[in-house]
Amino acid sequence: MKALITLLWVAPALLAADKARIDVSKIPLPVPRKVDFTRDVYPIFKESCFSCHGPEKQKGKYRMDTREGAFKVTDDYGPSIKAGKSEESAIIHMVCGLIDEMLMPPPSDKPGQSEKLTHEQIGILRAWIDQGAEWPEGPIREVVKPVTFAGDIQPLFAQACGTCHSGASAKGAFSVDSAESVLKGGSTYGKVVTPGNPAKSSLLTILAGKDEDLPEPEKHKLPAKQAALVEKWIAQGAK
Repeated sequence: MKALITLLWVAPALLAADKARIDVSKIPLPVPRKVDFTRDVYPIFKESCFSCHGPEKQKGKYRMDTREGAFKVTDDYGPSIKAGKSEESAIIHMVCGLIDEMLMPPPSDKPGQSEKLTHEQIGILRAWIDQGAEWPEGPIREVVKPVTFAGDIQPLFAQACGTCHSGASAKGAFSVDSAESVLKGGSTYGKVVTPGNPAKSSLLTILAGKDEDLPEPEKHKLPAKQAALVEKWIAQGAK
């Protein structure tokens, strides 16, 4: 009996000590704007969390596609989402990698399959929680976020393709410097993007590393998530 009492006294103290070791100064700041769950938060959950914590799979018995599941209070880490206090929410600690071996989404050995949340995404989650963590009743109406060249595709192309396909000396006369140059195509392949029709856009075959006409097709391969973003851009009209 004495041992049990000692355990009941020590366990909360150990949990408090673990929380005290979390350095909240390493957490990105909340975004300075009003955040909408349907428009801003749910897409992050769906893209980055549902594969492990959604309707089909619930690792660690944690589910994020329902309010009841997402707000679960864990035995080891406290409340997953503490409305009004993002710094005390376990979900924020985990996406920031502040809990040993509990970085979420977890690292993957497959490039592009599991990527850390950006500072912007963490800032959105923090702002949502700090603003009350409102979760609308009933089914969530999914919002299709427009993919733009300037905001999404150009930075991706600049990093992945800019070394060879930028400026006046772009290889094959194919430049990724602007949406117009990408749509124009190059001297070797001609047009590689058909706006609104991914199936007829050979650029996607190139970015999948499957164009055998290229000397080193694998060198042109993008991570799956980036290739999917380019495909979505094309499907939405390549604007």
